Amino acid sequence: MRTLPGRTLLLLLLFPVTALADIAVRVPVVTQVQGAALFRTSLTVANGSGGHSADIVLRLSYRSLVDGTFQNVTLSEGSLLPHRTLFFEDIVQHFKDEGSIRSQDRTANLFGTLLVTFVASGQQLEDSIAEARTYSAANGGGTNGIAYIGRNASTAGSDTIKGAVRNGAFGADGTTRANIGFVNEGTVVTDVEITYYDGATGATLKDFVQSSLSVGEVVQLNNIFADSAVPPGTRSIVVRAQAVAGNGRISGYGVQLDSVTQDGSFFLMVEENQCGGGYVPPG
Repeated sequence: MRTLPGRTLLLLLLFPVTALADIAVRVPVVTQVQGAALFRTSLTVANGSGGHSADIVLRLSYRSLVDGTFQNVTLSEGSLLPHRTLFFEDIVQHFKDEGSIRSQDRTANLFGTLLVTFVASGQQLEDSIAEARTYSAANGGGTNGIAYIGRNASTAGSDTIKGAVRNGAFGADGTTRANIGFVNEGTVVTDVEITYYDGATGATLKDFVQSSLSVGEVVQLNNIFADSAVPPGTRSIVVRAQAVAGNGRISGYGVQLDSVTQDGSFFLMVEENQCGGGYVPPG
């Protein structure tokens, strides 16, 4: 049996194969949607490494609102030098301008996820930065927005997630509504079982299934307190969601939106059990 030379073996021990792999981070939402306002997503990509360049590959995944098909489109952005950034004012428009979006989808609302891959030997997660901001024009000038980062695509998510959202007035300062979303972070298509609980009584309000969430797909449920299964006057809901497929892995988020200004607050849902996604707790 052939054995590895001592120097080669030492290098493998010091620098395991996983350290040499490309790093992919997934931004949970990128959009160009005309709703109560025009919502768009800007993107900043940065190479935090001080020692090497990384080739940047972007993959947009979305469900077409025109014909219901699931689409994956890819752009290569070239080499990003150490400690440099790329900025896209409207990342969906960038894909359109590059001719990557199908002609039938170019004038339709578009809502999806973005996988940002840093292609470089020795690339580290902490050097692989993707920051998104979904924003809309504000009355009187400026913009309102919510911001979030891309997360490690190989470990983000869990088989079960939970979150809480609120509806209604904030004293005399206005009212809010709540949207929630789910992303398939795994490697298999999965149904997602979702339950709403009344945050005041604990009573089950609704059980339902979001079917056939493709790999990398996001689905968002808007203004969930307007759901016919939610009694009028309900002020808070606890949301539980579970991936049905074996080894399924999902993440979730909530957006608390001001009903007047359209200003939003974004938060990730709690991920109950990441062990199935490759995460090993310390200790």
